[in-house]
Amino acid sequence: MPESGKLPDDFDWRAFTPEDSPKTPMEVMSDPVHRDLSTAALAVGDDAYDFSSVVYDYSDGSEKVTGEMFHLGEITREKPVALIFGSYT
Repeated sequence: MPESGKLPDDFDWRAFTPEDSPKTPMEVMSDPVHRDLSTAALAVGDDAYDFSSVVYDYSDGSEKVTGEMFHLGEITREKPVALIFGSYT
């Protein structure tokens, strides 16, 4: 959203919102519960929230479950960890 907090006049939220969506993007972003979810509650140096995830192997271009689990809490006790979230699409 622009810094002014106002959407451009030609903004078409229907272009990317499913027809059966109970809320518009503007309603979601103005909801305090949703806004709180998008705001980091951690400061530099705080412990990250612990989570676990299945480890996948993509080395041959396909998704394969390795049978291993990633536990952030365990790893961060051993060494610093950098998590990078993104999309390659």
